[in-house]
Amino acid sequence: MDALRIGHSAQQYPEQRNIIGKVPGAEYKLCRDYYSLASRLLGLARISGSPEWVADRPFMFRDFGLNQVDCLHFFNGVSYSRRPWVATFETFIPRFVEVLRNHSGRPEVVQSSPKTRKALDCLASDYCLGLFALSESALELQSQLLNLFPDVKDVILAKIQVLHPPQDPATRDSSQLIYPYERNNELRFMLVGHHFFRKGGMEILRAFDSVRQATGAPLKLCLVSALRSDQYAARADEQDVEWTRQFIKSNADWIEHYPSLPHAQVVEKMAQCDVGLLPSYAETYGYSVLELQSRGRAVITTNVRAFPEINSNQCGWLLPVPKREVGGEAFFRSADERKSLSEAIEQGLIRVLKDIIDNPAQIREKGERALQRILDHHDPENFGKTLESVYRKAL
Repeated sequence: MDALRIGHSAQQYPEQRNIIGKVPGAEYKLCRDYYSLASRLLGLARISGSPEWVADRPFMFRDFGLNQVDCLHFFNGVSYSRRPWVATFETFIPRFVEVLRNHSGRPEVVQSSPKTRKALDCLASDYCLGLFALSESALELQSQLLNLFPDVKDVILAKIQVLHPPQDPATRDSSQLIYPYERNNELRFMLVGHHFFRKGGMEILRAFDSVRQATGAPLKLCLVSALRSDQYAARADEQDVEWTRQFIKSNADWIEHYPSLPHAQVVEKMAQCDVGLLPSYAETYGYSVLELQSRGRAVITTNVRAFPEINSNQCGWLLPVPKREVGGEAFFRSADERKSLSEAIEQGLIRVLKDIIDNPAQIREKGERALQRILDHHDPENFGKTLESVYRKAL
C-alpha cells in the first residue's frame, strides 16, 4: 500500500497534537497557500488588512496545485481549492470573527455573510472528505451553527465525527505510579497553561491561601504560566498582574513559579506533583489535563466545554459553574457573570482542597483511574487508524 502524503498549513501545538506524524508511514509536508502569500505581499507594500481579515486569514486556505500531497489536513481551517482535504475543529468551522461574535446573539449577521456562506459551501463540497470535532461540545456548537443553514446542515453533519486527541501514557502499570504525598505528607499541586487568569489562576491563589490559613495543611503549588493581562474571559488587567506577582513573591516558601519551561521539564514537574489544576473560565479542550492524566495525576477542572468528556469525579474533580446548556461554555460576558463564575471556582476549589486534605488516599485512587481513562480513550494507534481511513478516500 502506497504511503500517504499529507499536507498541513501550520505546525503549531494544535497541529503537532492532532495532525503531524499521527499516521505511521505517512509523509507530512508543510504547504503554502494563497492567503499567506497575500498577507506577505500586503506587508511588503506596507498595507494592513482589516483586523477581522487578519484574524480570519489563518483559517482560509487556497492551494495553487503546487503542493504535491494526497490530502490536506487543517486545524480549524477551510480549503477553497480542488484538492481533497479534512479539518479538525475545536469550536466552530469556519472559525471566523463574525461567527464567533454573532452566532447566538445576532444570527442574522452570520446568515447574511457571503464569506461564511462560501466557507460552508466548501465544507459541503465533495473535496471535503471529513471533519473531526475535537469534542462532543464542539459538535454541539457546530450543529447549532448549522441550524442557521438548513440546506447544507445534513451534508456537513454527515462528515463530522468526534475524535479526541491521542495521548501516550507515561506507563501502563499503575503500580509504578509514585505520589509525593505518600513519601513526605506534602500535598503538591500543579497548573500548566499560558493564560494564567483565564485558567483560574487568581482563584487558585486565593483558595490555596484560604485553606492553608484555615487548616495549616502543607499545600505546595507549582505554576508554569505567563502572568499576562487577559481581556478575553477573566478580564484581568495590569493591576491584577502586579497583585499576582507580589503574592507569589511573598509566598515563595510554598509557591514555585515558572513563566515557561521546555516540555521535557514540564513533564518532570508533573511527575513531582500529586494533583493537577485547570479550573478554567473558558477552555476549548484542555490538553494539559490529558498530559497529567497520562502520568496518573487526577485533575481539578471546572465543568465547562470538553472537561466533562475528559474528566469526572471518578478520576478527578469537576467544579460546577454557571454555563450554557449547548456547548457548555461558562457565562462570563458581563461583570456580574464573571463575579459569579469566579466565586464558584474559588469556593469549589476550597471545598475540594479540604476534601483532599481529609482523605488523601483518593489522590492515588483517582490518579489510577485517570491513567486508565487515557489508556481506554486516547490510544494513539486507534487515532491514527481513524485518520488514515478518511485520508484514503482521497486516493
